Amino acid sequence: MARVKSGFRKRFNIRYWRWQATHATIGKIGVLRRRFSFYPRAVHPTRVATRVLEDRSFDLPTLFTPEETAFVRDKCWPYDTLAGDWAGEPSAKARQIAVTIRDAEMLGHVGLIMAPQHQAVVMSQEGTANWNFAKAKTLRQDLPVAGRCHFLARTDNYYHALFHDLVPLVDYLERLHPRGMPLTLVCTPARLAILRQACALLEKAYPGLRTIELAEDAKVPVGEALWLSFEAGNAEWNFADAAPVHRLAEIFREHYGVPRGGSRRLFFSRGGSKIRRLLNEDALFEIAKAHGFERFEARADNQAEQVRSFSEADIVIGVHGAGLGNLAFCRPGTKMLEIFPENFTKSTYLWVSRHIGLDYHWIVGGRGDYDQAFSLDETAFRQKLEALLRQELT
Repeated sequence: MARVKSGFRKRFNIRYWRWQATHATIGKIGVLRRRFSFYPRAVHPTRVATRVLEDRSFDLPTLFTPEETAFVRDKCWPYDTLAGDWAGEPSAKARQIAVTIRDAEMLGHVGLIMAPQHQAVVMSQEGTANWNFAKAKTLRQDLPVAGRCHFLARTDNYYHALFHDLVPLVDYLERLHPRGMPLTLVCTPARLAILRQACALLEKAYPGLRTIELAEDAKVPVGEALWLSFEAGNAEWNFADAAPVHRLAEIFREHYGVPRGGSRRLFFSRGGSKIRRLLNEDALFEIAKAHGFERFEARADNQAEQVRSFSEADIVIGVHGAGLGNLAFCRPGTKMLEIFPENFTKSTYLWVSRHIGLDYHWIVGGRGDYDQAFSLDETAFRQKLEALLRQELT
C-alpha cells in the first residue's frame, strides 16, 4: 500500500529506538513519568469513568447496496483504518460512549486525557500507547479549570476535525448536555481555521460554552473531563446519526448566510497537494467542464466558499482526501463521484454519503506511486460521468 512503512523500516529508525529507550527507563519509574508526562499505558474510558452518560451497543445498518458491500469488503477493507471482522453483513456492531472522568489532566503535547489515579492515558484501545501518544516532554502546568471540560483532539486533518471532533460534540450537546450548563472546550493551538471558527460558532449556538487554548508544552488539571467516542469496527465509520451532521452544517450555513439550494457542479481539485495527485487532472476537468462543471480547490483561507460551494452543489467529483469532508455541507440527494488510485480505496465517504442521504458513486484509476500519484482513464471517466448525468435527467 502506498506510503506505508515496512516492519523493517518501522523498527530500524532512530525514532523507534528512542521511544523504546524512553519506555524502558522513564516509563518504568513513576516520578520520571510524572516529570516528563510520559504515560505509555492506555486505559479504556469506561474503566476510569466517574459518571457514564451513555454506553450503548447496537447493530447499525451499513445502508450499503450489494454492489457497495462487495466493493467495501473486497477493495476497501485492506486500506480502511482499524478495520475489524465485518465480512459484508448488512449491519455493523457499534458502540457509542459518553463518560466523564473527575480530576483528570489534559496533555497538550499528545492531545490526550490522563487519569492520574491510573497513571495512564485514556484511549479506546487499551494496552501500550504507541509513540504518537506517549512522548516524553517537560510540560508546564496551567491553572486548573473547574467544571466539565472537553478536549478537542490535536489534528491538522480537515475530515477528522469535522467528523471526529465536531460531529460527536454537536451530538452530545444536542442529546446529553444540560442546556446552559457550563462546558469548557480545550484546544491546542489550532492549525485548522475550521476548528477555531467552529468553536466560536458553537459558543454562540450553545449558551454556557467557552473555549480555552492549551499550548503543546503545557498540561492542565480539570475538574471533570468529558470523553466521547463511537466505534463500529472500522475507523472510517465514525457516526451513526445524520442529525448532528446536519445541525453542524446548519450552524455554518447560518453564519455565512448560505441558503440551502443550488445547482452547481463541482470538480473538486486537490491542487498542489503532494499526496494523491491526479496526474491527468487537466484532461479530466476538460471532460467535466463540457458538462457544466467548475473547478474548485479548498484552501485555509476560503472556508466560507467551501461551505457555500458544497451546499449549492448538485454533483461533486473529487479524489479521495480530507477535503471531501465538506460533503457534510451537501444537501441530501447530492451526487458524489469519488476517484481512487487502484491501491488506496477507502470506504470513508461511502459511509458518510449513505448516512447523510447522498447519492454515492466511485471510479478507480491506475496504481498510485509512493505518494499515491495516479492517472484515471479518460474514456472510463467520460462514460461514468455521462451515465450519472443521464440518471439525473430521469
